[in-house]
Amino acid sequence: MKDAEPTPAGSLRRAYLALIGCLIVLIASVIIAALVQGDFGRVEVSNVYFKNYNGLAVRAKLFRPREAEPRNRMPGVVYIHGYQNNRETSDPYCIELARRGVVVLELDAIGRGNSDVPGDPKAPDFDPSYGGRSALEYLRRLPYVRTEAIGLMGHSLGAEMTYSVALADRDVQALVISGYGYTDAATIDRPRNMLMIIGRWDEYRRRMTGVRDIEKEWMKTERTRRVFPAAEPRIGVTYGDFNQGTARRVVVPRAIHLQVSHSRTAVAEALDWIRAALKPAEKYWLDPQDQIWPIKEWATLAALAAGFFFLLPLGRLLLNINWFRPLYQPPSREYSCSGREYLRHAGVNAMLMWLYLPLIFALFGVHIYVIKIDRAFPMMLLNGLVWWFFMINLIGFFVWRRWYKRQVKAGVMNLAEAGLSYSGARLEFSGGMIKTILLALILFGCAYLAEHLLEAVFIVDWRFIFPFANDLTPYRALLYLIYLPFFILGFLQTGLFLHGQLRRPWKETQWRTFWSWCLSNALALIGPLVIFLAVQYVPLLTTGAIPFFGPGGMLANYVMTLFHVIGVLLLAVPISTWFFLLTGRVYLGAFLNALVVTWMLVSSQVIAPIPV
Repeated sequence: MKDAEPTPAGSLRRAYLALIGCLIVLIASVIIAALVQGDFGRVEVSNVYFKNYNGLAVRAKLFRPREAEPRNRMPGVVYIHGYQNNRETSDPYCIELARRGVVVLELDAIGRGNSDVPGDPKAPDFDPSYGGRSALEYLRRLPYVRTEAIGLMGHSLGAEMTYSVALADRDVQALVISGYGYTDAATIDRPRNMLMIIGRWDEYRRRMTGVRDIEKEWMKTERTRRVFPAAEPRIGVTYGDFNQGTARRVVVPRAIHLQVSHSRTAVAEALDWIRAALKPAEKYWLDPQDQIWPIKEWATLAALAAGFFFLLPLGRLLLNINWFRPLYQPPSREYSCSGREYLRHAGVNAMLMWLYLPLIFALFGVHIYVIKIDRAFPMMLLNGLVWWFFMINLIGFFVWRRWYKRQVKAGVMNLAEAGLSYSGARLEFSGGMIKTILLALILFGCAYLAEHLLEAVFIVDWRFIFPFANDLTPYRALLYLIYLPFFILGFLQTGLFLHGQLRRPWKETQWRTFWSWCLSNALALIGPLVIFLAVQYVPLLTTGAIPFFGPGGMLANYVMTLFHVIGVLLLAVPISTWFFLLTGRVYLGAFLNALVVTWMLVSSQVIAPIPV
């Protein structure tokens, strides 16, 4: 085998070039995303804040076509995203509406994004619309909005919110609900001009509609007969009269629950509906298939990746500073596991990861029957993820400890080789821990500052389908400190597992070693979750059956969250692997991952009761 390069990135010159390249991609991606959401200058996009009727602060993104003025008023639409999301999840619909002469108010529902916390659902001033009612009134007060042409749109729980508001407000002229079904409260003309979009394989379809097969059963239900002015209504056909408010339509795209938020078919249907109901000026109208929102979605994904991967070359450059240089101690090549050992250790890890739903179910049992934990830990969806991640790593530590003792007996392992000690076989830090923590904080601070500045200037998050990283409110910053210790402990053990038990043989260079280890580490962490998703979605997509649903759909919600978890791990694996190769210790990667992942989850997860 050839001698390895002195660093995983090669020379320092390569590190500088990689850093500059990542920053260029980051800034360019954010600029592209901002240009797309503003339709390349034809739509003004701004942050707005207003008080909810119960005094809570609500943040929203306002899309105002540049030609919208008091003398040229345009229709207006309020859009509310789903339960586990923030406002930018609604961008596919909002961007396309604004391009077509509609003013759109896209809010962070209360408890999400940068809006206030909802409070106790039993309190007399609790708002079940999570800001929807006040958002509608805010939109109506805008001088460039036609108050006689107002619509509401929403997805999932956001659709439920907008549906309830539209039922009570006869002046709402259009309603588009996606990932949700109208209830027994609906009639021939309430809500006015209603379009329902629900995926053929929507995980919540039975809970929301009472039927298993939407295409075969929904239009024959008594609920639908009371809503549609037709004897035998069919999917994909418009019934009723828009001028009288009796227009109705049901559309069933081939999609699961999450896909409806980012479905070109669903967006096109919603655009046509708003056009017919609110009648924006024809001169602004575009073909519904002319959609640019996917460009923004891919651009924010590129920004997300570049925004975290620039930490890798930056970390190498900082390790070249005299004070941090003692941390640069690439691991030895004495230990590696065989292919058979890799499969055995990865298999044990898979069994631990498949405890996902049992552990979460147990946590909620404790919450419901023993002690309420939401006062101390108010992010209930995140609580399940943290509990699972912490517990499997706690069990994993004892598995690792048993393995480690056998390796010590065989004379092939000590604490330094395992990545725990800064010197020799004893657990010694020699000042290295302080420098490691400081370096992790500096790197995290650079990532947070980059996101904060770019979001402030361009009003764009780092995201893809799910929200990943955005600004922390003061309240969420306090929650950050509460959840951080659990992630530190979890990622320390994850580092021991990946870079101890699973450490694969070195390649010809450290650069190739990095990519090889990233692949093997990702397979070990993400492979079991992909299999878990297959167990849920292969039956769903082939037979319509959903194996994991749970009370009120709670388990289905957590299974869907695995898509987000996989995205987080795809970012965490390279960070952990890179900094182990640079330092030979698990600490820098673990601390940095804990800081980054806690930020991503605390800034994006919902602060509200789980709707079960």
